[in-house]
Amino acid sequence: MQYFKNYVILVLISLCTITTTAQKKQAPTKYPSLFWEITGNGLKKPSYLFGTMHVSSKLVFHLSDSFYYALKNVDAVALELNPDIWQGQMVRLAKMQENYARFTKASGEDFLTENSFRINKYEDELKLAMSTEPTVVNSLLYRSYKAKEDFEEDTFLDLYIFQTGKKLGKRATGVEDYYETEKIVMEAYTDMAKEKEKNN
Repeated sequence: MQYFKNYVILVLISLCTITTTAQKKQAPTKYPSLFWEITGNGLKKPSYLFGTMHVSSKLVFHLSDSFYYALKNVDAVALELNPDIWQGQMVRLAKMQENYARFTKASGEDFLTENSFRINKYEDELKLAMSTEPTVVNSLLYRSYKAKEDFEEDTFLDLYIFQTGKKLGKRATGVEDYYETEKIVMEAYTDMAKEKEKNN
């Protein structure tokens, strides 16, 4: 029996040693954090970089105290795009696209008729507009989908950072320009279409 006990203790010590050695031999990960402090190169104050995504899962909202401390001490919060001016830019771009479509449309259907001067009732359209939840605003700023409300927050992580910064009185800005981003997206779609056409 004593022999068996000694054997078990020896096996346990061996396992602990192997586990400890295996842990020591693991190569350190290249990017061990999502949250970075940027200092040096003559910076008077540190900047912070947080690797985030446009997601709303409750799992990603477990933010550390150091994250909130950094947010409290910065002068400005910069997202990919500035939500303060995002929606207005979207509307202007949509109007520009609509104007361009009208300008390039083949003529022949734009004659003046009796209906051109008729004043239509707008009450029904107004009721519809007042009772509709704007899907664009919901998809950009909030996440209020009933089926997922137990697993998701009411906003996206990046917009939560923006909202928290606003509550702390921080200036908001964007790293990219909305129009430039849309232009790059359209160019990517054009290239993708050309590639698809080439492969067919």
